Amino acid sequence: MAKFILSGFADEAGDTLDAQIAALQRNGIGFIEPRAIEKKGVIFKTDAELKEIRRQLDDGGIRVSSIGSPIGKYPIDEPLAPHLDDLKRALNCAHILGTNLIRMFSFFVPQDRLAECRNEVMDRLSVMLETAKAEGITLCHENESKIYGQMPDEVEDLLTNLPDLGGIFDPANYRMNGADAARGIDVTLPSLRYAHIKDAIYSEQAIVPAGEGEGRIAEALAKIDRHTDNAVFLSLEPHLHIFSAYAAIDEHELKGRHSFQSKGEAFDFAVTSLKNLLRSEGFSENGPFWSK
Repeated sequence: MAKFILSGFADEAGDTLDAQIAALQRNGIGFIEPRAIEKKGVIFKTDAELKEIRRQLDDGGIRVSSIGSPIGKYPIDEPLAPHLDDLKRALNCAHILGTNLIRMFSFFVPQDRLAECRNEVMDRLSVMLETAKAEGITLCHENESKIYGQMPDEVEDLLTNLPDLGGIFDPANYRMNGADAARGIDVTLPSLRYAHIKDAIYSEQAIVPAGEGEGRIAEALAKIDRHTDNAVFLSLEPHLHIFSAYAAIDEHELKGRHSFQSKGEAFDFAVTSLKNLLRSEGFSENGPFWSK
């Protein structure tokens, strides 16, 4: 049986680190997947800034589950070298903040050129994985729109042929692109490192709280629970309220069935929805873990 640990993209709760820590604390979450602080990507912070972030997180009782980096989120036709420099920044960030996991992507590829670009994707990822492995860091691939890895078959290809690549299951991203989220968890499960928790309804192009959409999150949790006895992070990425960093990372228009007065309120609602879903599926909170 799995031991689920809650984490989250707390930049969706607030821009400042103080606001992010407060949101995690009031929701009883002891981990963060840092992405942006003060509207700046965490991997682009200086060493001094990262050390201060680490100090504040430690003081707040918050640990880092994974770095929410943008690595690999660039067109496949761009030169690789500048992005390897960014990867090295991300690796350094992971070391300072105390995690061995980094979220990344497998490049924007015109979807009518998938077969043509497949080998270039594999070659570039191999270089990146070798660089990360030398630093003791695991790169974890998120299924994202318009990349080689948008659909389950591509994710299966990546994870099967790149054994050092970790898998992240994002059910909402699958549904926003019309893919079967159940197929998504099936192909990711052998390489799964953690899951992003947000849900979606394809026909409405709407992001919704966990359990309200077509992401089959309850089914995914059951499959993960049967698959492993290890700890698995469930990293909340609600997308329920337009937040400052979003426009720079995704072009989907955010739509939903709920409206919120603040980012913090939206984040809290997403956490409550996930906890309610876990309870409805027979999981209970046992210290830092949710398990059966």
